[in-house]
Amino acid sequence: METGSTSSSLAFRIVGWVLGVLTIGYSLFFIVDSILSSDPGAQSHRFHNLGGFAGGGLIGVFSILFVLRPGWTAVWHVLVAQALAWTFGGLMGGDLVSGLLFIAPLGMVLLAILHPAPRSLLRLPGRPSVALLTYALLGTIPAWIYAVINAELQQGPATDPHVEFHHWSGVAVSALAVAGAALATSLRGVGWQVTGVVTALAAVLFGVAGLVFADYAGAPDDTAWSWLAIAAGIGFWILVRIEDAREASAG
Repeated sequence: METGSTSSSLAFRIVGWVLGVLTIGYSLFFIVDSILSSDPGAQSHRFHNLGGFAGGGLIGVFSILFVLRPGWTAVWHVLVAQALAWTFGGLMGGDLVSGLLFIAPLGMVLLAILHPAPRSLLRLPGRPSVALLTYALLGTIPAWIYAVINAELQQGPATDPHVEFHHWSGVAVSALAVAGAALATSLRGVGWQVTGVVTALAAVLFGVAGLVFADYAGAPDDTAWSWLAIAAGIGFWILVRIEDAREASAG
C-alpha cells in the first residue's frame, strides 16, 4: 500500500473531519431549532431539515469514517455516490453553486487527492452482490421520482422560504444520496457491511421524518411512501445481513 507524506496525510484527515463535522453540525443545529422553535415559520422547515439530513448527512458520516478507515473502499464508493447525488440534485434544482451543493464533489476530489494510497481508490472490488444491486436499483425508482418533483419546486418563486434556503433541492439530494449509498454498498468493497447498515438507517430516518412531519412542506403526500422508505431500509439491512452470512460461509 502506498504511503503519502505526513503533510498530505494530515491534510486528508483535516478535510475529512471538517467536511464531516460541518455537514452534520450544520444540519443538527437547524433540526433542533425547527423542532423546538415556537415560530411557525421555523416550524415549517421541520421535515426539510430532518428529511434532508437523513440523506444529506451521509457525506458527513462517511467523510469521518473514511479518515478513520482509509482502507475501506466501500466508504469511498459511497462518497463518490454522495458527490453524484449532490451534483445531480444541484443541477436539477438549478442551485449547484448558490446552494453550495458543489461542496460534495469538491470534498470528494480533495479526499481522493490527499488519500494515503490514491491508486487503491481506482480498484473496483470485483464482487458486487446481484441481490443488493437489484434491491438498490428498485429503490432508486421512487427516490428519483421524488427528487425530480422536489428539484422542480426549487425553481419556484424567491418569496418561497423553502426556495430561499434551498430546501427543495436539499430533500431531492437526500433521496438520491440514500439510493446512491445503497448502489455503492452493493459493490461490496471493504467495509460494505458498515455502509449497508448506515444506509439502511438513513432510509428509515427519512421515512420516520415523513411520518412524524407528514403535514409539513416536502413530506410525501401519501404516508404510504414514508412507510415504504422505512420498510425499504429494514429490508436492505436484512439483505445485508443475509449477504454477509453467505459471504462468510463461502469463505
